[in-house]
Amino acid sequence: MEGGLIVAGRRTLTLRSPIAVGVICSRQGGGDGDVQTEGGEAGLDTVEVAGVALRDSLTGAWTYAPATWSYVNGADGSSPGRCADNGADTTNAASEFHRIRQLDLLFAPTPVIGDVLMLYRETTFKIQNSQLEPGRLGLFRRIGSGPFVEFATGMDVNAGFQYRTGGSTYADTIIAASLPSIDGIRIVADARKPPRTGGQQDVTFGWSVNVALRNVP
Repeated sequence: MEGGLIVAGRRTLTLRSPIAVGVICSRQGGGDGDVQTEGGEAGLDTVEVAGVALRDSLTGAWTYAPATWSYVNGADGSSPGRCADNGADTTNAASEFHRIRQLDLLFAPTPVIGDVLMLYRETTFKIQNSQLEPGRLGLFRRIGSGPFVEFATGMDVNAGFQYRTGGSTYADTIIAASLPSIDGIRIVADARKPPRTGGQQDVTFGWSVNVALRNVP
């Protein structure tokens, strides 16, 4: 989504992605609000929650506020009734309504009924020295503040991420001010295989993938 990229470097890519999106259907005293999300709390991987985002009803832009699930979770069992009182259809879907706390501390002004909220995760992809194949590079992934997990190896020094901000050219690194302008990411995974006995030179092979984004309006 727009504003989803946090870091865009040659060997490090960090981005936000949606976990669940819901509309505020009831407001409580203070900064709490009730929302409906598909699958309810049971459908969330709450460990992955890195924050809450608020969508501007006029521009469609997201404002991101870092927060853990334990910080915002206010489930008390009464959210379905409060939303039903405001006209929400809770038939056979009561478990999809839950309370989000402390919105007044995350956003200013405080969200109101009808505003769209999103729970999001942060994922980092990193190309660094392989643990599985010493002497090569590996591709690692980390969700939130968890450990880096290696899921590809055998890459050489040409491996990396490249970014496009319009046009057809890609850059290895994008400064923070230009992150909202990225509209495509290229993942380059080159590898190098030593020659067979008697060969003259290494054989380089690999692939690149262009990922189209909806990061810009």
